[in-house]
Amino acid sequence: MGVVIPIFLFLCLVGLILSAPRIEGWRAGHRCRQAAADLVASHDFIADPQVGPSVVPWSAPPFHYGQRVRVRDAVRGSFAGLPATVFGYTCQENGTAHWYSVAVIQLPRRLTPIEVHHERVFSSVRVGYAPAYPTCPTGDQAFDAAHRVATPDEELARTLLTPQATRRLLAAPEPFDWRVSDDTLVVWRRDGWTSGAASADCCRAVLHVLESALDLDPAAVGDPPQA
Repeated sequence: MGVVIPIFLFLCLVGLILSAPRIEGWRAGHRCRQAAADLVASHDFIADPQVGPSVVPWSAPPFHYGQRVRVRDAVRGSFAGLPATVFGYTCQENGTAHWYSVAVIQLPRRLTPIEVHHERVFSSVRVGYAPAYPTCPTGDQAFDAAHRVATPDEELARTLLTPQATRRLLAAPEPFDWRVSDDTLVVWRRDGWTSGAASADCCRAVLHVLESALDLDPAAVGDPPQA
């Protein structure tokens, strides 16, 4: 009996270690599904099962790595009057599923590329990513401590990421990443937004930043969420 108990505890520990990534993957997938369901229930989005991997043709984050790419629980609607598709995105890397909630928003005109990341882009021995553009600090110490801005146009970063704009981004309910490429805005969060309201507030925060460049209606973009 003295030998059996340590062996049993060891096997339980091994099982816990092996199952932990699957449990977290399940939780992330659940958050992505719940956020999509919330958008349908409360933000006039509709389910669109026809959306597939062709909606993510880019080699930039979060689509730049992994195998067994899948798009899940896609819904269509709009943020600030702009057409938007929101979906769960998952891929496999090193035997582990990685989940993201993604919003793809169609802009009314092309803009200069800009990327804003709040965390280190996923990387491993086999996967890496370096922006094609130089890093441009905004001058807001709190924002620059938590984000990295990259764009070929430093003047654009100063024009868009004003103190008011960086405060709006920092006031978003959850940290997230975003990128503008031509006339497409991609907003995403690793492991999924916790709700449809959180995803909507994050997307509107970015559209507030782009408001002047796109001539958006401030009333449509809305006020920041209240603490």
